[in-house]
Amino acid sequence: MRILYILEIGERKTTCFKCLGCSNRSLCIFFCILQLVVVGCSLFQHLYSWSRFGHVFKCNSNITADATFDERLLAYDIVIFDFGLMNIVLKMCVEHTSALLILLAVLCLDLKRIWLYWPALFMQSSFVLGMAILSMATTPKILEAISTRVDSHLTTLLSIYVCGVLLNWMFTLVLWHHYWAQEALVRSLEENSGTIPEQRNTIQQQYRRNNNSLYYC
Repeated sequence: MRILYILEIGERKTTCFKCLGCSNRSLCIFFCILQLVVVGCSLFQHLYSWSRFGHVFKCNSNITADATFDERLLAYDIVIFDFGLMNIVLKMCVEHTSALLILLAVLCLDLKRIWLYWPALFMQSSFVLGMAILSMATTPKILEAISTRVDSHLTTLLSIYVCGVLLNWMFTLVLWHHYWAQEALVRSLEENSGTIPEQRNTIQQQYRRNNNSLYYC
């Protein structure tokens, strides 16, 4: 899969400008840890708001220079979910965190249970799809905002949002390609479980080599 002739995402590695390459497994580990930090901060927001105000997310974006710690902490939703579903936002955040923790364990511990990838694939795919819908819904307001006065604050917010969308899509695409590669290897192991030991050992060595090698150049 090629993106703007810059990135090429294969089943084993991702290449940038056809010269800089990195294995999909190492990229998934990096993106998973990064996403865990972001989702963990969002989960802290929800738990703090619930314990202090009895609300899943008591947001107040109109903050002043002398705003309190509570107002600043809850001024922006770090992970954007649908505010029309506030009664299940906390549940979604917990599920996303759990799925990422399972994924990190699978990536680091070399577990051959391919179904353990499914929670992260489902949550991450749903999340980027929701971000795409949100981007289309907010496009008129964004265009209206940038057509007037553009200051450093607006530029910073737009830059953070655009980077978040791009990185999440990158994570999702790389994760799916890594999953397909692992699924093919596991299927090969299952299909050749009854073959002679030499052939079976060759396939197992290939599986270990693909999972243990983090970087490709």
